Amino acid sequence: MTVLDRRVRIFQAPVLLALLLSAGGCASVFHGTRQRVEVFTDPPGAIATAGGERVTTPGVLKLPRKDKNTEIRIEKEGFAPKTIRLERRTSGLVWLNFIGIPVGVFGGAYAGLGSSNDNGWFGNLENAGKGAVVGGVSFPGLGFLADFQSGAAYRLDPARVIVRLEPVSASASKQQP
Repeated sequence: MTVLDRRVRIFQAPVLLALLLSAGGCASVFHGTRQRVEVFTDPPGAIATAGGERVTTPGVLKLPRKDKNTEIRIEKEGFAPKTIRLERRTSGLVWLNFIGIPVGVFGGAYAGLGSSNDNGWFGNLENAGKGAVVGGVSFPGLGFLADFQSGAAYRLDPARVIVRLEPVSASASKQQP
């Protein structure tokens, strides 16, 4: 075993551990799995509910990004209730996971360089090449997986809801049982 082989082996485990720990997706890191949605009504003082959250307007709902069909129900006595549907879209931050390719290539090559075989120096270079390919694919892949599994890969639109409530006429409210 050469001095280079020993050095590579000593640093191989910490590098792999650092790569695994930093494999959280970019969207997960930058904006998390919940989104703040501001709700304003005219007149204020209505109750807005969605995703198990409830707030008096004006207020902020903290909603999970992962839910596909998110609706905000707005109610106030004397006014017709309204339902606002939010659209779930892919966040642009998820594409930042591609910056993990160079990190994965470097880390994989470094780990491959430290793997042992009997082919001498060129065998280590071959292993480094294989490690670079595996690392370059798997590192950003783990980021994408983390973002989509947690829901952080999405954003809810609109992030600010403004609703004008329509008063219910006095005669219509008396006719209802």
